[in-house]
Amino acid sequence: MPKNKTLRYEPLKPVRFAPLFADWTFKNVFGKPGGEPLLMALLNDFLKRVLPAPITKIKYLPTESLGATPKSKKVIFDILCEDKEKNVFLIEMQNAKLKNAGNRIRLYISRVQAEMVDKGVKDYAMPASFFIGILNYKRNDSKFFFTEEGWFNLQTKELASKKEFRVFVELPKFEKTADKCRSFRDKILFLFKNLHIIKERPANFKEKLFDRLFFVSEISKLNNRELKTLRRNMRYIDERQLAIDCAVEEAVEEATETALVQGIRQGVKQGKIAGLVEAAKSMLKKGFEPALVANITKLPIRQIKAMV
Repeated sequence: MPKNKTLRYEPLKPVRFAPLFADWTFKNVFGKPGGEPLLMALLNDFLKRVLPAPITKIKYLPTESLGATPKSKKVIFDILCEDKEKNVFLIEMQNAKLKNAGNRIRLYISRVQAEMVDKGVKDYAMPASFFIGILNYKRNDSKFFFTEEGWFNLQTKELASKKEFRVFVELPKFEKTADKCRSFRDKILFLFKNLHIIKERPANFKEKLFDRLFFVSEISKLNNRELKTLRRNMRYIDERQLAIDCAVEEAVEEATETALVQGIRQGVKQGKIAGLVEAAKSMLKKGFEPALVANITKLPIRQIKAMV
């Protein structure tokens, strides 16, 4: 096995402010009374392509949906709100890639739309429903950190409907530093990604809109109950990410060892010493101990050490 195992994920160690992507911080900054101005600014910016007019007032809605029957799956949203026209906005913060994530999102949106009908919408004249997913992982290999998805006419390439629209933001792909952030979008995404590692409010983040965000997230101002909840959130993020990294590394190591052993056996079968030498070099590069390489390849330990 490789002698040096290094994990890509570094456990969270907030400097002054709580991570904005942690459940407690995210919901208290955006999803509680007092958070409406910042949430409306986020909605107006992220959804400006499809909003007929800027949102000026929102109302928070219950975040638990029990479904239509006792057997229905209970769904808990992060933040759910509506504007004056009863258009509904669902905002989710996701810290790890989930299996069937697309189906999960479709379930969430369908549940929201079904409840619109239950509330008395007639003739399916439903308000619009919007989804914003803020992802603390890479969704795909695309270079774009901000992705908009909707119903498009494949022939005209035009948006066919503005009543169902999704936005996905991939934080790992956002790379601007604080001094390079000019727009609201740049600044809020910088804070989502970096709030927990900065020592003070950046000089160019002086807008009053951010006052409450910095106040709520400052760890020294939290009471014991809030601090306990925040630590539990961070521990959950750490454990989940470390488990993912561990599983990935073990799978890579197992596949590597299997391939190497198969190659060695094939080389022995064909009597090709050159194949054994190349296999030994590859194993050494991946961190295998010389003694283990010698034992597997049956090459002299002196020859193996000479390759290091």
